[in-house]
Amino acid sequence: MNTPSADPNESKPITRREHRTAFLVAALLFACYLLTYTGIIQSSDGLAMFATTESIVRRGAADINQLRWMDIQQGSFGPDGELYSRKGLGMTLLALPLVWLARLWPAIGLTQTALLLNPLLTAWTGGLLYLAVIRLGWSRFAAIAAALAFGLATLAWPYTQTFFSDTMAGWGLFAALYWLLAFQQDRRKHLLFWAGLAWGLAYLSRAINLVTLPVYGLALLSLLTEGKGLRIGDWRLGTGRINPRFREWILFASPILAAGLISLWWNWLRFGAPLDSGYVESEAFNGDWLFGLAGLLISPGRGLVWYSPVLLLAPLGVGWFWRRARWLLLSSACVALLYWLFYGKWYMWHGGYSWGPRFLVPVLPFLLLMTAPAWQRIFVENRWGRAGRWLTTLLVLLSLTVQWLGMLIPFSLVQDWLDKTVKPLFAPETFTRLPYSPLLRQWDFISDDTIAFAWWRLGYNGPDWLALALLLAGLLGGVLLLARLLRPEEEGEQMAGLLYATALGLIALVLLVRVQVPGSGMENSTLAQEIQAKEAAGDAILHLRPLETQNFANAYHGQLPVYGLFPVDNLAAREAALLDTLLQRYHRLWVVPDFAPPQQSGWERTLRGRVFLLNDETIPPDGRRLVLYAGAQEQPLTQTGLGVRFGDPAWVRLNGYGLPRLVQPGGSLLVALEWESLTSVKQDYRVFVHLLDSNGTKLAQRDGQPVLWLRPTSGWQPGERIVDRYGLLLPDDLPAGEYRVAVGLYDPETGERQPSSAGPGDFAIDLGPVRVDKTNNR
Repeated sequence: MNTPSADPNESKPITRREHRTAFLVAALLFACYLLTYTGIIQSSDGLAMFATTESIVRRGAADINQLRWMDIQQGSFGPDGELYSRKGLGMTLLALPLVWLARLWPAIGLTQTALLLNPLLTAWTGGLLYLAVIRLGWSRFAAIAAALAFGLATLAWPYTQTFFSDTMAGWGLFAALYWLLAFQQDRRKHLLFWAGLAWGLAYLSRAINLVTLPVYGLALLSLLTEGKGLRIGDWRLGTGRINPRFREWILFASPILAAGLISLWWNWLRFGAPLDSGYVESEAFNGDWLFGLAGLLISPGRGLVWYSPVLLLAPLGVGWFWRRARWLLLSSACVALLYWLFYGKWYMWHGGYSWGPRFLVPVLPFLLLMTAPAWQRIFVENRWGRAGRWLTTLLVLLSLTVQWLGMLIPFSLVQDWLDKTVKPLFAPETFTRLPYSPLLRQWDFISDDTIAFAWWRLGYNGPDWLALALLLAGLLGGVLLLARLLRPEEEGEQMAGLLYATALGLIALVLLVRVQVPGSGMENSTLAQEIQAKEAAGDAILHLRPLETQNFANAYHGQLPVYGLFPVDNLAAREAALLDTLLQRYHRLWVVPDFAPPQQSGWERTLRGRVFLLNDETIPPDGRRLVLYAGAQEQPLTQTGLGVRFGDPAWVRLNGYGLPRLVQPGGSLLVALEWESLTSVKQDYRVFVHLLDSNGTKLAQRDGQPVLWLRPTSGWQPGERIVDRYGLLLPDDLPAGEYRVAVGLYDPETGERQPSSAGPGDFAIDLGPVRVDKTNNR
C-alpha cells in the first residue's frame, strides 16, 4: 500500500502497472458514460460547434448555414454573407476524426459519433487524475477513489451527454497541470511540450482560458527555479547556444503560440479580422457580479455545492497540499478562482439551458485532486472511524443521485417549464427560490417517454435490452479488472486491459449502429439516402425542418451544403435575397419541406414560379416530400418562336419555348413554355410534356397544371402571358441518339386532349429534336 512520501517533489516513477490502472480507470468511466449516452445534442451551443465540424468534413467549409434558422443566436454573419459559429475551434478540431470516420461508414450517424468526444475526454481526465494522485504519493485506492468521484459523482458525468466545450476546457487545463507535475518529478523536457499543447487546445476551446496562462507560466517558473532562486543570468543566451532553461520555455510556449496564431487565423477566416471573434455587444461581462458569484456557488438553481456535494471533501486536503505541494495547490486554486470570478460577471453566468453551473465544469478535476488526502485518511488509514466512512459514503451517494437526476431526462424540460411559468426567461428568482430548482422540479418530468438514454429509446416496442446487456457487461468487466489491479500483480494483466478496451470499442460501435436509424427517424434516413444516391456537384439542400436539423445531419453522409431555414408563408426581402443567391450559386436545389403543401410555402411557391421542378416524391412511411428543383443556368436554353394555338375554339397560344439541344443520360431536360391566353376558360386544363424516342415510345413525362399547379387555366386573363417550366429527369441508361419532346394540353376530367393549329388531328406538337450524348458534361 502506497503512503505519501515526505517530499512529493522527489521523482516517483510511474510504473507500467500504474499506467495500466489509469487506462482501466478511464475505460471504466467510458463504460459508465456509454450506459448514459443519449446520442442527442441538447444545446444550441453544441449544434453550432457540431455544424462547423460537419461543414469541414463534408466540403472543407467553415460555415454553419445548416443553422440559419437560428440567425445570430449562435453565429454571426461574415463579410461573405455566410453564417459562422462564434465558438472556438477546439471542439471542432478534436471532433473532426470522429465525424470524418462516421461519414465514411453509412451504418453510423455523424452527430451520434461526435457525441463520443466528451465521454472520451472526461474518461481521459479521470485517468490523468488517477496518475496525479499516484505521483503525489497517495495509495492506489485514494487515486481510484478521486478519479471515480470526479467522473461519476460530479457534474462531469452529466456533461458527457452534451457537446458543450466545458469538458474539453477542463481536460486541457488539467492535462497541462498534470504534465507540469510530471516534468517536476521526471525532468523530461518533452513533457513541457505536451503541457503547452494541452493548454493551447483548452484555449482554442474557450478564449476565456487566456486568463489562466499567467498561472501556468508562474507554475513553470516556480518549477524551473525550485530551490535555486531566480538569477537573471540563467535566462541569457550563451555563446552560440541556447541556455537549457530557455529551451524549456520554448518547448512549453511553442504550442501555445501556435494555438494563438490559429485562433487569429480562425477569426480572420470567419469574420475578416484577426481580432474579431464574432461576439455581439450583448454578450459581455456586464452581469450582477455578486449575484453571479453567489449563484455559481450556493444558489438552489445553479450552486456548485448542491450539484456536486462530494466537493465538500476538498477542503480536507488543503493543509497537506499547502505543506507538501504548494505550487500545485496555488495553481489549482487560481484556476478555479479565475473561472469563478470571471463567469460570475458574465451576462449569462448561469449557462442558459444547462444542468448546474456549467461554466465551473472545467475546474472540477482541480478540486477533486484536493480530495486525495481525504480518501486516504478516511478509508485507508481509518482516521475518522466508522462514522467518517458512513458520512463520506452518504455524501458520494447523494452526489451520484444528483448526477443521475440530471442525466435521466433532458434538463431542457425543466427550463422550458420555467420559461412558461416565470417571465422573463432566466428570471433571477428561478435561480434563488428553492421551488424553482431543477433539483426538485426534475422529478416532476420523469416518465417512460422522457428518459433520454439511448438504449431506453432504441427499441421499436420498448427499451433495447440487448444494448443494455452489452453495456452492463462492459461495465461489470471494468469493475472486475480494476479490482484485480488492487491485488498483487498477476500475469496477463496487460493483455486483459487491451482486450477490455477492444470490447468497449465494439460495444460503442454496436450502440452507434443500433441507435442510428431509430434515433434519427427512419424518414430522415430515407430522405438522406435518397439525396446521397442522386446528388451531383453543384447541388445544395434547402432543409425546412428546423427541429430535425441534427436528425438529418446525423443520417446524411453526402457532401452537399445544407441551408437550414424556417418554413414561411411569404418570403421577406432578406429571405428572397438569400434564395436569389442560392439560385445563382447552385445548379439544383434539393428541398426538404415541412408538411405544408407547396402552394402554402413561401420557399416552394417562389421556386415554382422561377425554376424547374425535376422531381417531387413522397417518402414513406409518413408521407414526407422530397423535391428537386433546377435553375435555368443548368442547361443552356434556346428560345424559339412558335405561335401554335390550342382549343376549339382556340383559347391559348404557345408563343415560344426553350429547351437544350444536347443532354446526357442521368441528367435533366428543362423545357420552358410561354403561353398567351386568348380568351377566358372555366376548365382547369393540364399540360403534358413527354420525351419520345423515334418509335413514339414515352420515356419520361411531366403532367400538371401550369406553373407547377400555381396558375390554373381557369384564372388566366385574355392577353396574359405565362412562363411555364417543366423539368424531366432522364434515365441513367438512356441510349445515345435523337429524341422528340411532345407538348400539349388535356382535360383531366375526360382525358381529352386539346386540338392544335399545327394540323388536322394534331393534339400535340413536337419540340426538338433533342440529342442525348453520353460524352456531354453538365
